[in-house]
Amino acid sequence: MSTCAVFAVRFGEEESISHHGIFVQTDEDGCGTLFDARGAVAADGALIFKRSAERLSRFGDTIAKGVIEKDGIEELGSICSGVAAPDSQYLETPEVENTMPTCRCGEWVARVWSALRASGIVKAT
Repeated sequence: MSTCAVFAVRFGEEESISHHGIFVQTDEDGCGTLFDARGAVAADGALIFKRSAERLSRFGDTIAKGVIEKDGIEELGSICSGVAAPDSQYLETPEVENTMPTCRCGEWVARVWSALRASGIVKAT
């Protein structure tokens, strides 16, 4: 069986307002699938689970987390979709001296990594 690399990814300039997700590289050219939680206008700004095609080169930060069997990607998607996204996109914090509220997609990613570790589906390299 073939395996795919799994990464923690981030894009955006600043940690507190950048976007976080989980990326599975399925092709040698850097193509793969991004699993993340994004704000949705139709959901009144709540975060919802998304799965979309992406390229590894798009992300500012990538941290290799391990590998997954290619036939385990659907299970990884099921685990991701089973982790509830935070109710709102941003914490309700007052802005002080032009600071921005913290984006909550990272909370979802942290909970997904816990679920993935518990499942044993992602193997360390």
